[in-house]
Amino acid sequence: MGVRSRALALACSLLLGAVTACAGPTPRAAAPPAGIEGPTVAPTVAPTTPAAPTTSRRPTPKPSPTRPKPSPTLKKTVTAGADKPTTKPSTSPSDGTPTKGGGTFTVAEGSTDVVGEGTTLVKYRVELEDGISWGSVPKWTPEGFADVVNGVLADPRGWTMSAAHPVTNEAEDMTDASWRFQQVDDSSYSVRIRLATPNTVDKLCGSAGVDTAGVYSCRYGKTIMINLRRWLHGTTGFTNLPFYRAMVINHEVGHFLGFNHMKCPGSGRTAPVMQTQTIALNGCTPNQYPFSSAGTFVVGPWLSS
Repeated sequence: MGVRSRALALACSLLLGAVTACAGPTPRAAAPPAGIEGPTVAPTVAPTTPAAPTTSRRPTPKPSPTRPKPSPTLKKTVTAGADKPTTKPSTSPSDGTPTKGGGTFTVAEGSTDVVGEGTTLVKYRVELEDGISWGSVPKWTPEGFADVVNGVLADPRGWTMSAAHPVTNEAEDMTDASWRFQQVDDSSYSVRIRLATPNTVDKLCGSAGVDTAGVYSCRYGKTIMINLRRWLHGTTGFTNLPFYRAMVINHEVGHFLGFNHMKCPGSGRTAPVMQTQTIALNGCTPNQYPFSSAGTFVVGPWLSS
C-alpha cells in the first residue's frame, strides 16, 4: 500500500470514530421514582377478531289483561218514580194509619261503622216525619226506623254482597259495581231515607211529578220516601212485615244505585228484588234481597222503570 492509500485509510478511520462519539451511548429507559410502579409494557399481540356475542331469545311476555275500572254508579241521575199498578186504588183503606204529620223531619242520631267492602261508599241518612198522631198503631222513632234500615243494608244477602260478587251489566252501564254503606246524621249523605205519612209522601213525591195515591213509596233525586201505610201493614201477599220492609228498602235503594226494574225470570224461580213484586209476581216466588245466600245476584230481564 502506498503512502497515499495509508493516509486515506487513516482519515476514514478517524472520521468514523468522531461520528460514534457524537452519537453517544444508546439511551436507557429511566427508572421510576421509589414507591411508584412503572408502566408495564405488554408484548405486542396480533389483533384478533372478537367473537360475536351469544344472545338467548326470551319469549315476549304477554301483557296482563287490564280490568275495567268499577263504574261510579252514584253519578247516575236517578229517575223519579213509584212502583204502582196502572189503576189507582178507589179509596184509601181505613186501617188506622195516621194520614198526615207535620211535614218536617227528625234525623236519626248517630252514625255507624262502614258496612261492606265494596268500591262505592253510600252514606245514608235516616229520617222520620214529625207531628204524627200514632193512635192505636205502633209508634216509631227515628232511631227505631234507622235500626231496621241498618239491619237490612248490613244483611249478608243485601247490596254489600256485591263486594264479593261485583255486578257487571251493559244494559245498566255497570262494570264490576259494588257498594259499602254507612249511616250518617249530617249533610254528608249520598241519599236520605224518609218514613212519612201518606199525605206527606203524596205531596213530596208529587212535587217531583210522581203520583203515590196515598199508598205507594217513591224516590227522586237523593231522597227515598217510604209510605207509612205499607210500612205498618204491608200489602196483599206481603203481610210478613219484616219481609216486606226489607224488600221495599232494598228495592228503593237499588233504584238509587242505578238499577231499573226487572221481570220475573220464569215461573217458579226467585223474583229479583228489582221486580215490582207487590204489583205482580208473574209466577216467581217472593224475595226481599238482591243476592241469594250463595252469593248469586238474582236477575231477570231488564224493564225500563
